[in-house]
Amino acid sequence: MKKNIEKQETYRCLSRLLTRAMKAEFFYQAIFIEYAILEDRLTSVLKNASVPVVDKKGNSYKISKKIDMIRSRREFSSKFVRQRISLELLDSIVKWKKKRDVLIHNLANVPYDFDAIRIVAEEGFVLLKKFKNKSQSVINSFKKENNIQTQV
Repeated sequence: MKKNIEKQETYRCLSRLLTRAMKAEFFYQAIFIEYAILEDRLTSVLKNASVPVVDKKGNSYKISKKIDMIRSRREFSSKFVRQRISLELLDSIVKWKKKRDVLIHNLANVPYDFDAIRIVAEEGFVLLKKFKNKSQSVINSFKKENNIQTQV
C-alpha cells in the first residue's frame, strides 16, 4: 500500500514537472520526463499481465523490447487490449522514441534546433497522454482478471 502511495505521488510530481517544462519551453526536460513515464507505463502493462520485465541476469528490458513484447505476446492479443493499445499506437511510440533518441544522442554534436526539439516534446506530450489513458484501462483489466484468478 505504501509503495502505491509513493508511486502516485511520484506520478503527480512528474506530471507537474512535465506541465511546467512544457509551459517554460524546457523541451529537453519534458522529453526526459515523457520517456520515463512511457517506459514506466509499458512496464506496468507487462507486470500486470504477469509478463517478466527483466532478463535472466535481472536487467530491466529496454523500452523497445517492452514494446515488442506488447506487440507480439498472446497476453495482449485480445480485442479488448488491441482496441486500447493498438499496433498503430505502439508504432507511434517507436517513431517518437527514434526522434527522441536522435536528439538525445546528438545533444552536444549538432546546433540547437528549438523547433525540432519543441515538436518532439509536443508529440511526446500528446502521445504520453493517449498512452496513459489507453494503458490504464488495460492495466485495470489485468488487475481484475488476476484478482478473480487468485480468488478461485
